[in-house]
Amino acid sequence: MQPELSTARLHLRPWRLDDLEFCVAMNMDPEVGRYLFPHGPPVEAEQRRAWRERITSGWPRQGGIWAVEWAGKGTMLGWCGLFPLEDSGLIEIGYRYITAAWGQGVATEAAVEVLDHGFGEFAFDPIVAVTHPDNTGSQKVLRKIGLRPGGLRFQYGMDLSFFSLNRGDYLISR
Repeated sequence: MQPELSTARLHLRPWRLDDLEFCVAMNMDPEVGRYLFPHGPPVEAEQRRAWRERITSGWPRQGGIWAVEWAGKGTMLGWCGLFPLEDSGLIEIGYRYITAAWGQGVATEAAVEVLDHGFGEFAFDPIVAVTHPDNTGSQKVLRKIGLRPGGLRFQYGMDLSFFSLNRGDYLISR
């Protein structure tokens, strides 16, 4: 069973089926999806089917996905997790938040906790991330949590900025 995690301001808990509509609505927001769906807006019914499948199947088999909420309030802000990067054998850290959470340090705070769990409890090595080359906000978060840029890599059907951090370097920096 995936543990609950917490920071000074945030509560990170395992996904539940009642998070489905929140996830769909977040993905349907054009600002949230700007870099996720560069070829046009997603189809709501497809988003609902895909997220339902992920939540009910226990995805991912390696890692975990945590719903991120304000501590003590239960107000969902988004998610952060560790999961296999398609066809690579690597573990990716990823996150997504509603626009109201942007610019408040939520992504960085949650990602630090999830990264620590990934290196500590799961002993993943390395942990990587990919993001759209124009998504400077996400790249800033990845640099803040210690991941280093590594050029472009073709993933998820497009050339994306690739970042990585190995476990040894992470443990030294703590």
